[in-house]
Amino acid sequence: MSFVTNSWYVAAWAHEIPVDRPMTLRLLNQPLVLFRDDAGQVRALEDRCPHRGVPLGMGSIHQGAIQCIYHGLRFNGNGTCIHNPHLQGNPGRLSVRPYPVAERHGAIWVWTGRPELADTARIPDYGVFDPGRSDYRVVHGYMHVRANVQLVIDNLLDLSHAEYLHANTVGTPGSAGSVSNSVSAGELSVTVHRKVFDLPPSAVFKPLWTATERIDQQSDMTWHAASSLFLDLGIMPPGGQLQQGFHFPSAHLLAPETDRSTHYFYAVARSFSLDDDTLDERIRATFQCAFGEEDRPVIEALQVSLDEAPKHFRMIDFTSGDGAATRVRRILDRLAHEC
Repeated sequence: MSFVTNSWYVAAWAHEIPVDRPMTLRLLNQPLVLFRDDAGQVRALEDRCPHRGVPLGMGSIHQGAIQCIYHGLRFNGNGTCIHNPHLQGNPGRLSVRPYPVAERHGAIWVWTGRPELADTARIPDYGVFDPGRSDYRVVHGYMHVRANVQLVIDNLLDLSHAEYLHANTVGTPGSAGSVSNSVSAGELSVTVHRKVFDLPPSAVFKPLWTATERIDQQSDMTWHAASSLFLDLGIMPPGGQLQQGFHFPSAHLLAPETDRSTHYFYAVARSFSLDDDTLDERIRATFQCAFGEEDRPVIEALQVSLDEAPKHFRMIDFTSGDGAATRVRRILDRLAHEC
């Protein structure tokens, strides 16, 4: 698989990176180490000391620089060696690759391509998830998926599977026969517009929604290159408007770990029950069940199946989500060739 390197990818939630120790991950098959400098800003370096190749993530933080566990060399956030206890003079001839970093919407984004192209304007505007908002409450989480990132994107764009795979969680009973679907696309984005009418709420909404016995539900799922998705989900009384109901947007921020594994960061916001701490855990548990126990096993089994499939096998576009996924693949192919 050819990765899209000239892109921003989420590497962590900002609140997860401590001030006193490094954090490591693999991104696009490359080892990275994240740490906070003496100003509290998150920095990202290649997780490999240029001296003997030992992972810097095994080391420690000293005055905002990362110190290699092996020989004590220290590197600042720009990747320059600023301390070498074994040599006299300027240690700066040793350096490690730095990666541009941006903190947006409570997440740490890392640019994996050419640094001169790292424009933060290319980070999608997910302001509804900004920390400190008084009109929304946000729940964050993470899961690891043993499958190619494209298969996870496919799954998220095709919400028609929810009635069947998620019958006891987020699926809306009867939605396959009562739905309005369309797809729109831009140069670097694809959106699946979906609305179901006059149906009972899903199992997750049933205990929360008491206004009417039945609902309308709208869900616009938008993919932004290279692998960030935003689900603009709302439920309302039949024939009503979103202002009369619940707004329940979620971000699905995917980062390829390897060509067969994916980091899945998610954020779920809500415009209701803002002071209900227990609802946070219920939402997190529901998401872990719906994706972790229902979607993920299918996606991972699909990866194995495709790896073993004969060369003539081709997936067929059947739903609007399938068509959207095909458009995404074309855009990703173009972007990968431009890198």
